[in-house]
Amino acid sequence: MPDDDGAARRDGRRGVEVTALPPGRELPGETEKWIVDGLVETMPGLQARQLFTFRRDMLTEADYIVVGVDRERDRVVSLLTSHWAEIPSGRSCLHVMIQFVGDAYRNGPVFGQSWSVHFARLLAEGRPFPEVIALKTYNPVVHCAMSAFSGHPDIDMYPDLAGEDDSQAALAAEVAAVLAPGAPFDVARGVIRGIGRPRDLYRERPTSYVPEANAYFERHAAPGDRVLCLLHAPTRDGAHAILTALGLPLPSGRD
Repeated sequence: MPDDDGAARRDGRRGVEVTALPPGRELPGETEKWIVDGLVETMPGLQARQLFTFRRDMLTEADYIVVGVDRERDRVVSLLTSHWAEIPSGRSCLHVMIQFVGDAYRNGPVFGQSWSVHFARLLAEGRPFPEVIALKTYNPVVHCAMSAFSGHPDIDMYPDLAGEDDSQAALAAEVAAVLAPGAPFDVARGVIRGIGRPRDLYRERPTSYVPEANAYFERHAAPGDRVLCLLHAPTRDGAHAILTALGLPLPSGRD
């Protein structure tokens, strides 16, 4: 299948190469099938084929597509896709549509390498680092991964699992109205009701290493619901902290 047309990182322990592909509008049909077939094989606990039957747009409308490829098997074992969303306030907002890593390839470098390659491609295009990174998920692991950056004073994470910080509520409501127009949104908990397709995407409820996150998702998100997770990094220092963690420099021109 196609080789990388840009940045790439290799996980030598498993022979996995993380590579950027062209945008979804340029993605050949055979490449799309290759991606979906790989995820079906490497994530048996996920209804991957049904997901892409319902939500093919998560590939075809993506501005950025990053895959992890097991070169020995020519098999896709991870996928990260995103696109730019326009929100009324004019803040730059990146909507992350998919972040999957195959079962046997987790707890290694593939996840971090995927984000490094993703942002390297974005910055190489001359785009600014997004002020808002948004993702709708049923998986508490996603919240944990994003909240790892929120210890910096210039980075805010939503939702706050303790329910003590509502400073990002207005921004969350703005983003939810764009990413899930017309869907019921519980701004206090970050839950968008009933938008998940297929409803039984996960054969079992996913869990993270953080009990509080698991309890929050189990308490507030039913199958078919999605939790809107946001990282808000409005300053140069906040953007720099995220990019430094990914091993990337901050481009010029960010306030």
